[in-house]
Amino acid sequence: MSSVSLHPDKIVAEHLGLTYVDEGTPGQARRNVVLQDFNLSVREGEFLSVLGPSGCGKSSLLNILAGLVRQTQGDVRIDGQILSGVSRKLGVVFQGYALFPWRTVIENVEIGLEIRDVKRAERREQAAHFLSLVGLQAYGNHYPHQLSGGMRQRAAIARALAYGPEVLLMDEPFGALDAQTRESLQSELLAIWEKSAKTVVFITHSIDEAIFLSDRVAIMTRGPGKVKAIMEIPLPRPRDDSVRNSAQFLALRQRAWELLKTEVAETAQPA
Repeated sequence: MSSVSLHPDKIVAEHLGLTYVDEGTPGQARRNVVLQDFNLSVREGEFLSVLGPSGCGKSSLLNILAGLVRQTQGDVRIDGQILSGVSRKLGVVFQGYALFPWRTVIENVEIGLEIRDVKRAERREQAAHFLSLVGLQAYGNHYPHQLSGGMRQRAAIARALAYGPEVLLMDEPFGALDAQTRESLQSELLAIWEKSAKTVVFITHSIDEAIFLSDRVAIMTRGPGKVKAIMEIPLPRPRDDSVRNSAQFLALRQRAWELLKTEVAETAQPA
């Protein structure tokens, strides 16, 4: 079982709310409440997944944690300090790779280091190290269009790691991949995480993915989103694909579905 319960909180989100107001016709402003009284603590060094139905505010939560969107209520603390914008402690991996097509793979990985004014020789060395970590050491001089979808996502992970963040925020990074590639990258991500000791917040729609990867899973209600339950995942580490067929895994999957199915059903109801 993971020992992260002994570690202090790295991230604390308290009473978060996010409401968008569409002014529209004068006097007829419409309010879209995305998150409401959302509370979550993420422990130092843990892998925590956030699972919920479509439209519950998972990606909005990640954008708040990343400093890309400002909440309308509550606050977020990183190491006890209120988050007020983009922080160097946080790295983000999105579903869409977001690699620059005119730059080689290794040049893409170097971007964060360039922003930090790291000298060319040092950033090239660091970028090469992280490409090796994700198994792309032979593809540094390729361009993104020359890589498969899975390889591009590994490059995006290497870029986020090279920046040196303490926390990795991942917004459904494997959602656009085929099932075989997705499962392969899940295993690779765990291997990388075990070596890097990062804190990871991972957004997903997939129950199986959340259970396989995580120390804990936060299950959200339908929108406006809040935390419905926190599930501990006491599967031993390191994990390999064999754990997916274990009785313990299947029992955890059933428990997660019982918590989630009402939210999914209500989301599917016509307004």
